[in-house]
Amino acid sequence: MIRKGINDSPALSEANVGIAINDSAASARGIVDITIAADDLHELVSLRRIAGNLTRRIRSNYRVVMGFNGSLIALGALGILPPATSAMLHNLSTACGA
Repeated sequence: MIRKGINDSPALSEANVGIAINDSAASARGIVDITIAADDLHELVSLRRIAGNLTRRIRSNYRVVMGFNGSLIALGALGILPPATSAMLHNLSTACGA
């Protein structure tokens, strides 16, 4: 539920997720789950778009990392890469955020 007034506080407290903007009533900001620093509620459209893009990026990075590490495990299990090299590549990929 997205609201900003003092009379919306009971509904916000019962909602699964309550969202208020920064200039909402203090009682509304105190009980919501999320307070965004915005001038109006239309900023939620941008926030939703950014969150969707971030989620897609996280999923993409997860698939890349799982594929890379899976390949390292397979190459190590087949004896193509020595264990020390496989471990080093794994740790480098983790440290570099790949």
